[in-house]
Amino acid sequence: MKRPSLIKPLSLILLLAGSLDAAQITLSEQQRTNWQIKTQTPTPVQTLPLGEFIFEVATPPSLLTTISLPYDANVKKLFIANYEEVKAGQVLAEVSGTEWIEAQQKAISEAIELRHHTNASKRKMLLCNENIIPKKECEAANAELEADKIRIEASKALLHSYGAGDEMIDTLLRDLILSPTIPIVSTVDGRVIALTASPGKTTPSSEALFIIKKEGELWLETDIEASRLVNLKEGQVVNILLAQQSFDTTILQLSPTVNPVNQTRHVRILVPKDIALLSGYRATASINLNADALMIDKTSLIYHKGKPIVFIKNGEGFDSYTVKIIGEETGYYYVAHSPELDHEIATTSVAVLKNLLGESDE
Repeated sequence: MKRPSLIKPLSLILLLAGSLDAAQITLSEQQRTNWQIKTQTPTPVQTLPLGEFIFEVATPPSLLTTISLPYDANVKKLFIANYEEVKAGQVLAEVSGTEWIEAQQKAISEAIELRHHTNASKRKMLLCNENIIPKKECEAANAELEADKIRIEASKALLHSYGAGDEMIDTLLRDLILSPTIPIVSTVDGRVIALTASPGKTTPSSEALFIIKKEGELWLETDIEASRLVNLKEGQVVNILLAQQSFDTTILQLSPTVNPVNQTRHVRILVPKDIALLSGYRATASINLNADALMIDKTSLIYHKGKPIVFIKNGEGFDSYTVKIIGEETGYYYVAHSPELDHEIATTSVAVLKNLLGESDE
């Protein structure tokens, strides 16, 4: 049986096969000669086509890293271009800003105070140990020293938030020399996909300087009619045919609600790492469900007592057999596999064979 090259949208249904007893139909030689009933063996398949849909490749938020500054910054130097690959720790730009300079000045002032109070505390401790001055003066000096240390830690935290590294901060507090610029480094390995920084440009604190996309699994997203998704579940394995690539993957998420405007549900599917797709790409893709099934001509199936049956060829005639329909497309039904269906079934004159069963359809 030749399968059509173009799979049309599938409308999945499940019909529970009832307990219809198989009935044997014996044909006379004259009947076999007159009717010339054609037969075919059902075609085994491992996938059921759900249909074709327009998908968009999306990047999970966890793969995107935004680099920005908590102050207005003027870009002095830019070392990378948009779409360039970067490594963690790589310098992307050098910037400056009034708040950055003021934060350094404050840190230097507090470092000077800490040094002064450290020396003063040491002197007073010596005098206290010799009972030259009251101990309460030493306690006051120690309290002032501890307060200075807390202020220094707060200044370090502020400088860290401005993008300064530990080595740069230690150098500032040791040498007490301002740095007019600060290097902006990448925190991850990835590729720059958005860049607003340019030399001489002042960027506001609310604006991202760089957006970096890390390597990782992408998503396929689309909206599908809710009626088509009755047999689709989160975590289910499906086969996707997209951009001439076929791959097995899983359903990540199905929206728990139906869009009341168009009666669709949002579907999110995982794109494996080894599949070469670009974020933002839109294309038509087909979804196929993994299943052990048989594909038969629609002309092979007829309803008897409200149940779908086919006629399996035997030596002198045919046996009627109830099947379970699990899907359909133009010209074909997909039925659940059973050993009885591994034989030829009638594809013509099925209405005549049904009449020979001796009972009318409901």
